[in-house]
Amino acid sequence: MTSILTLVGVKQAKKGEKFVYMGHAGPCEKCEFYKVCISNLKPKRVYEIIDVRDIKHPCKIHEEGVRVVEVKYSNIPAALEAKQVIPGVTITYSPINCNVYDCRFIDFCRPDGLFEGDKCTIEEVMEKIEECRTGKVLRLVLLKIVS
Repeated sequence: MTSILTLVGVKQAKKGEKFVYMGHAGPCEKCEFYKVCISNLKPKRVYEIIDVRDIKHPCKIHEEGVRVVEVKYSNIPAALEAKQVIPGVTITYSPINCNVYDCRFIDFCRPDGLFEGDKCTIEEVMEKIEECRTGKVLRLVLLKIVS
């Protein structure tokens, strides 16, 4: 995926900073920067700032204004069934089917920013999840969204 130009609040405009785009506020719709600020982002995706430009604009939402930044989809830690885990392989993401909502791994089984059907590359294989209360054999991985 290529990088995306967007605008973020001056205080948040730091290389390496991550954010979840949750949608726009009412005043955004009439803003002259709406197209570059909002239309390039997808709701509920996790983005990482990879470059900050010196260009600053006024904003009705961010009190110090906004800065032009380059972002990409952030790599996301997720749990996958161990049989599916091969480093470097591209998979079609499917969340772990689990109803144990008080499990400490639930945020990895249903991570923010990933949706069923996303094409992802397994960038890194991390630890085995030993304590799955449903009896599944899971691995923690780092996924990169490719489409």
